[in-house]
Amino acid sequence: MVSSINSRDVSTTDSAPPTTRQKLAVSMMCLFAFLLLYFMMSGPLVWIEDKMKFKPFTRSVETVYKPLVVIVKSDMKPASSAIKAYVGMFK
Repeated sequence: MVSSINSRDVSTTDSAPPTTRQKLAVSMMCLFAFLLLYFMMSGPLVWIEDKMKFKPFTRSVETVYKPLVVIVKSDMKPASSAIKAYVGMFK
């Protein structure tokens, strides 16, 4: 069964541009996903850094995760406890 490209089933002009609310929702979801991945990668990267003992990699990890280090050093509860517990699982 062959269908033509100009079929009535495919509509290309009916879609409306995204609204400001939709754009904001997508931006918030992207920010949440980024922060979640940023936090979730901290433990495995600490483990890799501990095994490699490679100075350029160590400096890179320290630079990228400086915000988490500041939270832990300033002892902001409960965030610092959660970070210490999570990263501690990989040491």
